[in-house]
Amino acid sequence: MKHSKLFLLFLIITFFLLSPNLFNQDMKKAAKKAYQELLKELDKNHDGKLSKSEFMKAWKDKNYGENNYKQWDINKDGYITEEEYINAIVNIQKRSKQNK
Repeated sequence: MKHSKLFLLFLIITFFLLSPNLFNQDMKKAAKKAYQELLKELDKNHDGKLSKSEFMKAWKDKNYGENNYKQWDINKDGYITEEEYINAIVNIQKRSKQNK
C-alpha cells in the first residue's frame, strides 16, 4: 500500500512537470504538497526532512534513487529539506520545458 501511494505521488508530480500551462508558483505549491506527503510516508523520525536512508525507501531502482539523492541534497548535509525538494522539482520542470 505504501509503495502504491508513493508511485501515485510521483505520477502526479510527473503530470505537473509535463503540463505546459503550469506556472512556477503552482509548481512550487504542488511540490510542497508532494513533499509533505512524502514526509508522512518516509520521515520515520519526524524531523521534517528526509535522510538518505528514508529517501531511498521510495525507490525500487536504487541507482536512480541514489542519483536523485545526490542531485537533490544541494548543500550535501545528508538531508533533503522541503526547500531542496521544491528547487529540484522546479529545476526538473525548467529542463523539461527547455528540451521541448
